[in-house]
Amino acid sequence: MAGGCRDCKTCTQPGFVRMGQDWTVGFMHLCTVGISWVVKRGASSHCPQCKHLRSRHRTRRDGSYMD
Repeated sequence: MAGGCRDCKTCTQPGFVRMGQDWTVGFMHLCTVGISWVVKRGASSHCPQCKHLRSRHRTRRDGSYMD
């Protein structure tokens, strides 16, 4: 993931915010003994380019990505 997606809310956040988000999410995965990670990876749809949740991306009405 060189630069990420320009339509992804996570990819376009400042680096400091992303670092805090990564640490918080990692801590929460640790608290649930990895169960939340398994559920997130198995039950949610992810972007093929940046691997973030598709719900964090801007989309058109037909469901396609903006870019």
